[in-house]
Amino acid sequence: MLCYSTASLPDRFTPSQIAETLLPTPFRGVELAVTPGHLRRANDASFWLGFRTELETRGLCIRNVQLGHPFLLGPVAHSPGLSSPDPVGRQRRIEAALIAASIAEKVGSPFLTVTTGLPERAGDFAVQEKLFFDSLSEIVSGRPKKVKVAIEQEPEHVIHRTDQMLFLCRSFEGEVFSNFDVGHSFVAGEDPAQCIRELGRYLSNIHLEDIKGRVHKHLMFGDGDIDFRALFAALKEIRYQGDLTPDLYPFKDEPVKALRESAEFLARMG
Repeated sequence: MLCYSTASLPDRFTPSQIAETLLPTPFRGVELAVTPGHLRRANDASFWLGFRTELETRGLCIRNVQLGHPFLLGPVAHSPGLSSPDPVGRQRRIEAALIAASIAEKVGSPFLTVTTGLPERAGDFAVQEKLFFDSLSEIVSGRPKKVKVAIEQEPEHVIHRTDQMLFLCRSFEGEVFSNFDVGHSFVAGEDPAQCIRELGRYLSNIHLEDIKGRVHKHLMFGDGDIDFRALFAALKEIRYQGDLTPDLYPFKDEPVKALRESAEFLARMG
């Protein structure tokens, strides 16, 4: 399904405004980017029922609940993370993920996407990978069973490579998937098309943006160096049936333009 992220829409948008913006486009899926306000309203069942109903009555559905907000838990970006050596901070992030998983269940999302967090201590990268594995285990065991977990790799984070994601997906077979970000893969020095072939059945959602010079700055399609024709050829080769989600948060204040250009780009890609 073609999806669009609320992270790429103005922060003030209500569910009604989200629907009104997406309906003139081919995007019928919504990726809900969780904010601190969403976490505070996690137990407000009537709010989430209204959120879901407003979208579904307009022919839209939430496909993914994503925890990429940099200041979700405080003023330090992406901190504390699921790989944090600080057990108290790490537990706060686990609890936030489980709260977000309960939101995913309320809005009918099949996936919850997590990121790992920035490395917080030099010299023990392997330790922080292990801490993330342990955190992921808690989230998988504690989440609503209808909600699967996906991992989005971030170039600056502890989990930033395809081989790391493959290991985790295989370790939690059928429970953990890849929310693969094409631009992040390119920034990490990978060939995104080849990574798609390697991840194959573990792919649940694909974030799309262009990147110039392997610098982590999300650009509109055609403004960077990514070979999208090779990328979409790889998707066709593996018979990908998951979601496609432009990740264009730098353009959130001009959503109509970004949506139009995204739709035109995806049409060109077939």
